Amino acid sequence: MTAQEVKFSNFYESTLNGILASGATSATLTAAPTSDGTVTIAAPYYLVIDPDNASKREVVLVTAASTTTLSTITRDIEGRHSTDPTHVDGTTVRMSVLKEMFEDVHDRIDANMTPTSTATLTNKTFDAEGTGNALSNVDVANLKSGVLDTDISSVAGTDTTIPSAKAAKTYVDAKVAAIPSGVSLGLVLALS
Repeated sequence: MTAQEVKFSNFYESTLNGILASGATSATLTAAPTSDGTVTIAAPYYLVIDPDNASKREVVLVTAASTTTLSTITRDIEGRHSTDPTHVDGTTVRMSVLKEMFEDVHDRIDANMTPTSTATLTNKTFDAEGTGNALSNVDVANLKSGVLDTDISSVAGTDTTIPSAKAAKTYVDAKVAAIPSGVSLGLVLALS
């Protein structure tokens, strides 16, 4: 299908206001599809014409509409008919859950998220050790257990952990405190 955001309307049903001839790409309804009974939904959306007639049932994609006027429709998107059927004035038109709606949702997801795309996600779990994965803006609380070292006084000489700021300060303070008093720290004061 198409990577498009189709609109939905619960329990929408109307009728054709005039004939929909074979090959026609526009139609008029007696009532517009609405989201709450008053606000007309915007195209694109799918409609089923003559939904209770197995031989004439037709799914159409409405891509341009204004209230009850469907100015651009794609006929027989399921390919059920060799030629578009003609529907008479008063034929039932219904918005139903269709496989095309789900295909459109999947197409939108596929179009927006690829293995190489960059996106901001919330409340997701990632394998940071996976090939090609990189993480940014990681909080300390989100580090893997054992990565953050809170006591560096007895740490091994490897690059497998990261010292916390508190651990580094504690370590340096302890080393400075162990220097006997009166020993020069190598600081030079220049007096002018």
